[in-house]
Amino acid sequence: MRKLLLIAPLFTTLLIGCESKTPVGPGTVTITETTTSTTTSTTTTSTIPIPTKASFVFSPVTPRALEVVNFTGAGSTPGTDRRIVSYSWDFGDGVKKTGVTSTHDFDADGVYLVTLTVMDDRGDKAESALTITVRPALPKMP
Repeated sequence: MRKLLLIAPLFTTLLIGCESKTPVGPGTVTITETTTSTTTSTTTTSTIPIPTKASFVFSPVTPRALEVVNFTGAGSTPGTDRRIVSYSWDFGDGVKKTGVTSTHDFDADGVYLVTLTVMDDRGDKAESALTITVRPALPKMP
C-alpha cells in the first residue's frame, strides 16, 4: 500500500507535465517531422491554416426595450489566405439582418441570443453567439 501512495503523486506529476494544449492566438502552427534511415534523411513540414472566426460586440450592453442597440462584427477574422464576404445577424426575436454592422431594437424586455454568422470566400462559415439582456422600457413621460 505504501508503494502505491508513492507512485500515485509521481504518475500524476508525469501526466500533468505531458499535458498537450491547443495553441492560442493568431499565427501559424508548423509541424516538422524528420525521418532518418541509414542512407537518407527526409524532413516534412506541414502548416495548419488558421480558420475563419466570427466575433462581435454590441452597445449599450444592457439596453432597454425599444432602445437602439449597435452591433459590429468588425472583430471577426478571416482564415489564412481568405477574406470574409458576408455577415449575417440573427437577433433571437425573429429578426435577421446582414452587414458588418447593424442596429436593432428589441420590442420587449427579456434575454435574447444574438448570433453572427460570417462566411469567407471559400464558403466556410463561422458563428459566434452572445446573450443580451433587455430591460423594460422606460415609462413614457406625460
